[in-house]
Amino acid sequence: MNSKLCRIMAQMMIEGFRPFGGEIAEDVYSKLGCKDASRAYWLHRWPILHCLGCNKRCTPKSTEGFQVPMQFPASQTQNKFSMLPEEMLQAKKFLRVDEAAYCLNISERTVRKLVDDGVLVRHMRLPIRITAESVREEMGRVDW
Repeated sequence: MNSKLCRIMAQMMIEGFRPFGGEIAEDVYSKLGCKDASRAYWLHRWPILHCLGCNKRCTPKSTEGFQVPMQFPASQTQNKFSMLPEEMLQAKKFLRVDEAAYCLNISERTVRKLVDDGVLVRHMRLPIRITAESVREEMGRVDW
């Protein structure tokens, strides 16, 4: 793969194209006049398809012969902590704002508001660090 092809592929990925992993009928290659179907590398933003296998850069006029890709919802935020909230509270005396938000399952903005209101106890020096004990107490407050 040469640098020009890498740039083209990177630009297409930025524009929302993804590798096509579905089945492709053999007659698609004959209609496009493809000499070596094994070199084909397809990118798609359904229903638009592009082949980057050779210098022709084929784009079929229809999706006939291509397996329709399944649409998956975009993944939500991934869990950025490897510890459970209880484990984090046991392992640390002070928590960052994002860690306290994770433990309490609230936004960082709400954590900062709770610190300003005096509900959560913070360390005196910057950066803002919140005591694990105050977070543990807040986790224990549940309205049933």
